[in-house]
Formats: sequence, structure tokens, C-alpha cells
Amino acid sequence: MVTLAFFIEDAMQSRGTLFAGLIAAATIAAIPIYDIDSWPLAKRSLVHFFVMLVTVLPLLLFSRWFSVPLAIGVFMLFGIGGWTIGYFAHRIQEQKRS
Repeated sequence: MVTLAFFIEDAMQSRGTLFAGLIAAATIAAIPIYDIDSWPLAKRSLVHFFVMLVTVLPLLLFSRWFSVPLAIGVFMLFGIGGWTIGYFAHRIQEQKRS
């Protein structure tokens, strides 16, 4: 998506594609934090949150898609929602293995 953004002629569309690609890349790059089994879930969650805080939140703000309060709200809502879905999906998967 990031590379594609450079070939889009419409500046606003190109900018939006660039930021969407960077947000997706940062989010996907941080997923392996949850594979560090030697860390408790609280530590993995906290480290993941701070990685998202220094990558995704600034990208949301620089994208100018949202006002600052709304960007923070969207960041928190998606973070809490994503964490909750991931937690329950992992629990269900673990129960099926048992």
C-alpha cells in the first residue's frame, strides 16, 4: 500500500493510502510481541500498547483524518476492541486444544 501511494495522482487519495499502509505495517509488525511466551500477558499487552502508542497514534494524528480527541478515542476503541477479540479467540483456541 505504501508503494502504491506513490503512483496515485490524487494527492489526498495518495496521502490516505500512504497512512493506511503505514498503520497496517506498524500494527502487523507488532503482532509477534504476543508470541513471546516467556512474558506474562500483562507485559506483552503493555509493550504492545506502547509500540502502538508511538507508531499508530502519531500516524492517525498526522493523517489528519480525525481531530486529536477523536483520534485518541478511535485509537483506544480499536485497541481495546482488538485486544478483547484476540484474548477471547486465543482462549477458545486453547480450550479446543485441551
